[in-house]
Amino acid sequence: QIADPETCDQMYESLVRIHTNYYKNKYPRLKDTNFTGVTVEDCKMILSTDILKQMENMKKGPWRKLREKFSAKKPEEDSQ
Repeated sequence: QIADPETCDQMYESLVRIHTNYYKNKYPRLKDTNFTGVTVEDCKMILSTDILKQMENMKKGPWRKLREKFSAKKPEEDSQ
């Protein structure tokens, strides 16, 4: 037994509207962007691991890059 059937019906209708994307369909967006103006494709690109690795390399200073470059031995040098 439900204490307040009217309130229950209102909650149910509200949940139905959320589930069926009622307001998304009623008020369609002109562009598929967020508040920053970045598109979904841009977000996926930014979050990809390749881009994150490139950004980490960009953060490194020139001396650190040179040190890593020369400190790592190449396989060709080991065989000679």
